[in-house]
Amino acid sequence: MLLILPMIVQAQESSEKISPSLDLEIVRRCSALLIEGKTYFKVEVTLKSMSPDHFISDKYRVKVTVRDINGKKIYKKNFKNSYLYIFNDGHITVGRPKFTQVIIGKDPDAGIWYGEITQKEGIEARI
Repeated sequence: MLLILPMIVQAQESSEKISPSLDLEIVRRCSALLIEGKTYFKVEVTLKSMSPDHFISDKYRVKVTVRDINGKKIYKKNFKNSYLYIFNDGHITVGRPKFTQVIIGKDPDAGIWYGEITQKEGIEARI
C-alpha cells in the first residue's frame, strides 16, 4: 500500500492535463494488485476503453478484467461514465475527474508493475 501513495499524488496532479484514451485496449502484467482490499500476485490486467455507440449504451465506459497466471478470471467489471488515462511515465488510471477507481504504475527501483482497484470508495478518498 505504501508503494501506491506516491503514484496517487502524481496522478492527481497530472489528471487535469491529459485527455482520456478512447477505444483502446491495454494489457499489463502486475506483480501485485489490490482489489477491493484483497491482494493478488502475478496477475494480468486488461483495460478496454469504449466510446458510446448510441445503440446499446450512451455512456463512456472502461471494461476491466483481471486474470491469474493460470488464466482464471479473478475480477471483471464495467466502469460506466469512466475514462482511461495513460500518462507519459507509463502509469494508467481509470475513473472520472477527481475520482480514480483503478490505478496501475511501475516501481522505478524494482521495475515491477503494481496497482489498485476500488470501485465504490475511490482511491483518492483514502489519502
